[in-house]
Amino acid sequence: MKILFANRSEIAVRILRTCRVLGIPSVAVYTDVDHLALHVRYADEAIAIGERNAYLNIKSILQAAKKTNASAIHPGYGFLSENEEFAKAVEEAGMIFIGPRPETIALLGDKMASRRAATDAGLPVLMLAWTEPSATVFR
Repeated sequence: MKILFANRSEIAVRILRTCRVLGIPSVAVYTDVDHLALHVRYADEAIAIGERNAYLNIKSILQAAKKTNASAIHPGYGFLSENEEFAKAVEEAGMIFIGPRPETIALLGDKMASRRAATDAGLPVLMLAWTEPSATVFR
């Protein structure tokens, strides 16, 4: 297995360090402004994905994974980590998305639906009490 890490900075370095300790080959992606970043130097391989906003470009990240023969993609946090379309695209491309299933990402993005799912599963949830605002006028 080779893991492409679709993120940058400290989170990327932490995951890449873990891959190194476990003997898992790693790939870092980088943009034009990050070509000298630590995560780029720390990975076994590194591949450019474009300009500054390319960390949000699903197509560029999938192309990078295919070019480097990565079999899995770790999204880190932020950027595409909470994007169900990205998780679906990774799976549809025949790779492993290291994170929640697309359906789970969608569910957790809907606070009411996730609350219902937790309640249906018998998990405790906070009960929020609502009281009507007072008609008192403060002077």
